[in-house]
Amino acid sequence: MYFCVMRKRWVKHFLFWLAYHAFEVYADLLWIVNKYDLSVSTAFSISFKAETLMLLAIKLPMVYIMFFILSKYSSKKVNVWQLVLLLSLVLILFTAIAQVIIVYILSPTLYVNFDIEETFGYQGVINSFMDKIFIACLAISLKQMSNTQRLREREQFLMKEKLEAELNFLKSQINPHFLFNTLNNIYSLARKKSDKTPEVVVKLSKLLRFVLYENKNQYIYVEKELEFLKNYVELHKIRYDDRLKIVFKNQIDDRNSKIKPLLLMPFVENAFKHGVYHSTGRSYIYIELIVLKNKLTFKVENSFDPDCQNIEEEDGIGLKNLKRQLELMYPKYHLETKKHDKKFLAEIFLDLNQGI
Repeated sequence: MYFCVMRKRWVKHFLFWLAYHAFEVYADLLWIVNKYDLSVSTAFSISFKAETLMLLAIKLPMVYIMFFILSKYSSKKVNVWQLVLLLSLVLILFTAIAQVIIVYILSPTLYVNFDIEETFGYQGVINSFMDKIFIACLAISLKQMSNTQRLREREQFLMKEKLEAELNFLKSQINPHFLFNTLNNIYSLARKKSDKTPEVVVKLSKLLRFVLYENKNQYIYVEKELEFLKNYVELHKIRYDDRLKIVFKNQIDDRNSKIKPLLLMPFVENAFKHGVYHSTGRSYIYIELIVLKNKLTFKVENSFDPDCQNIEEEDGIGLKNLKRQLELMYPKYHLETKKHDKKFLAEIFLDLNQGI
């Protein structure tokens, strides 16, 4: 991974310098052709050799020395004036070295017949200095943009890891909570010495298999989530007699649509825990799951006894936990809960195209 990143970075550097070198050669070529009576091929040969030497001897080392200085100052509290002074000294030093190369290398070899006296004057030195400033500013700007982008990507990666860790923690709370409630049902049946106890244990084992294995996946098919909910409902129905009426409807246009696992279970769980469990009369639970064009609507309505509703979620796990999961996984979710006339309604709307 590290070597891939480094290789990609060096490729970007290489392409940048290649493009810059081509620009400098072209600009120098135009200057020579317009000022001196030389063929394009001769002018190109001179400009290519001269600009290649200046690139390798002056501009490349100057820019990377500046990068080194900037990297050192980025790891501690920046003294702006000291940093500006160091960078200025580097510019002056390499401008002077460039003038020496022109006088002692290029003039006796490539610029033999060229009138370049102005290069040694005040204006020539200023032009050379501004040329170094141009490439330094360009390279440093692109470098800082790249660093900013990498920092932003790293921040997003760390944030995603943090959210994933929090989400896994929330899921780890739901699993024992689900198991605890189901074991309570088995305990109640066992005390009654009900013949349904073995059947409940078998169904529980199937649900636990789903919780242990499917819950590890980031996404599951809506069809699997639907099957789990149906099994969960069937498991609870065994405990109750005819006093409980359950209606479970579903309409799914694409059963391969994906959803985060166990996301819908707390709605159904609360319907049993806070609606049916505390009721002594006839009760009902109405469940409806609709998925159309990857937009999900899930509705759970249950009856409840107002006299027994002084019990809220003592352990803090349930809808509060669910809301936090939704904030992490589907930030644009819409959740409504209503309590009216001995009825409690929970309804959620999700865009399944969202996700971490």
